[in-house]
Amino acid sequence: MKPFLDLLPDEVADWMVSHAGERRFAEGDVLIREGEVPAAIFMLLEGVLDANSADGRRLARLGPGSLVGEMSFADEAPASASVVAAEEARTLALPRDALAAQLAADPAFAAGFYRALAATISGRLRAANARLSAAAPGDQGRPAPPDAAVQRTIEALDGWKALLLRLDKDALKTGEVSEEGYGELAALAIELMRETHALLGTTSPLHDALREQIGARMQREVLPYVLATESAERFYAKPRGYAGDYLAIDMIYRNEPRGTGRIGPVVDRLFLDTPPSRAVRNRRALLAAEIVATVRGKAPGPARVTCLASGPAREVFDAFAALADKRALAATLLDIDLQALAYVEQERTRQRLAAQVTLVNENLIALFLGRGKTVLEPQDLIYSIGVTDYLPDKLLVKLLNFCARSLAPGGRVIVGNFHPRNTAREFMDHVLEWNLIHRTEEDMNRLFEASDFRRPCTRITFEPEGVDLFAECVKESP
Repeated sequence: MKPFLDLLPDEVADWMVSHAGERRFAEGDVLIREGEVPAAIFMLLEGVLDANSADGRRLARLGPGSLVGEMSFADEAPASASVVAAEEARTLALPRDALAAQLAADPAFAAGFYRALAATISGRLRAANARLSAAAPGDQGRPAPPDAAVQRTIEALDGWKALLLRLDKDALKTGEVSEEGYGELAALAIELMRETHALLGTTSPLHDALREQIGARMQREVLPYVLATESAERFYAKPRGYAGDYLAIDMIYRNEPRGTGRIGPVVDRLFLDTPPSRAVRNRRALLAAEIVATVRGKAPGPARVTCLASGPAREVFDAFAALADKRALAATLLDIDLQALAYVEQERTRQRLAAQVTLVNENLIALFLGRGKTVLEPQDLIYSIGVTDYLPDKLLVKLLNFCARSLAPGGRVIVGNFHPRNTAREFMDHVLEWNLIHRTEEDMNRLFEASDFRRPCTRITFEPEGVDLFAECVKESP
């Protein structure tokens, strides 16, 4: 299902964003209290929120980009859960009264808003109903009657679990899972991902509710093994409010399987061997090479390079390692997560690059909506490889507009995005609840044409795995 903002007509989305005001919350502050009618709809820009039940149980953890308070606005009823800042948070708050007045004054605006809201709520209900059905005792969670494709997927899942059990028993005797056994398990995992991708992917012949039901069953059966891992468990738990936080990405870079018991490290190794994980490692080398090429093509220097949503920024330090003259590169690393910046600060200090690397705590959404505090000198390269596949189309276009304004003539922007050919997509969606927006080459060309670049991508490349695409556009001279 499309993100809420992309379901809105352009004029409705722009009005909502422009009429929202910034509000900050300290850790423990209550944004929405159960039993009360929220005074605003909130879009989270920075930090983490928890949705809690009356007895204090956490029902959901919400990260940047989340929208809260819209359900109470739709049904004019008190909130059914409290929303609390799990850490310091910054939001855009759209007052309830202002939105209600605009809806009453402009029927076309109201039609677009309510159509998008109805589609969003309907999608959530369908997904929730399917998951409740799948979690019910007995055979209610089983798709019935299974057709051939469903049956193949069930058999692949059962076969993978049976092999894992056998390997665990063998490891009781030998102390570890053999390489031969791991290879057999990895081959079955690849087969299971392919079957699931065909069954539940965008070309699936199944209706949405049945797809959710099958996905929920897969999560129920695979999640116990995921929880025994280190890296995959972090992607599922989302302790920073979103899956791909700086430590999770660094775990993929390190590629050191860990976990509990005999099987935890084995399943973690499987996760680190999936196409998305290999693609993440591949893109590190690809971006480091692009940074070095930018430096070598800049005369006189230094070359100015900015990374948006920098995370661990390993590719930047790789680029510095390849440069004889560190002064030839001036890098700006921008991230909303203070912990991520503190993590990078340690590496910057260790390599004595304080003069070459600038760390900026800023939220991308606030920045490209004109609410940020950061002003960049004209840049030779701006890139983002970890955030664009979380952004709906309308916000990604605004990010591209910011890049177009911030680039020097002849400068380049490179954005990475997962491609729909990612065969692990359904595992990510249903088991890890790691939902990304996958985009094709045509999608990227369309978005660049809609942005201030006003033309298709200059170049589109892929990392060797073929899962992560990189769309580049050069800023033309005036």
